[in-house]
Amino acid sequence: MERVDLEPRLTLGPRVRRSPFFEATRRWGARSFTVYNHMYMPTGYTDPVDEYWKLVGGVTLWDVACERQIEVSGPDAARFVQYLTPRNLARCGVGSGRYVLLTAEDGGIVNDAVLLRLGEGHFWLSPGDGDALLWAQ
Repeated sequence: MERVDLEPRLTLGPRVRRSPFFEATRRWGARSFTVYNHMYMPTGYTDPVDEYWKLVGGVTLWDVACERQIEVSGPDAARFVQYLTPRNLARCGVGSGRYVLLTAEDGGIVNDAVLLRLGEGHFWLSPGDGDALLWAQ
């Protein structure tokens, strides 16, 4: 009996969301996807080594519509956001951003995020894949 090696595949089904750019990524040759924040995200177009050298010496364009924003606003927003991360945010002025770790009470890392301060009491957190909003709530 001949053995057939099957490559792992991700079936593109209706239970996972597609970004507005999904069809364009397929037209431009996306060959592999992963599921990130309940949405398809392309992970490869060509050979990984070829893509590395394009990133290092040129330009690459990726669909990152799967990134989610968590909005924190109100009179206690600055104090609450500071509670979520050990990074000192005292010098993060309006219009500034910081890379932050979101940590649990025991010091473990829940997620990492980019924090943008839009106003005195208005912030956006852009975490990696995961349910950081549920955790923050």
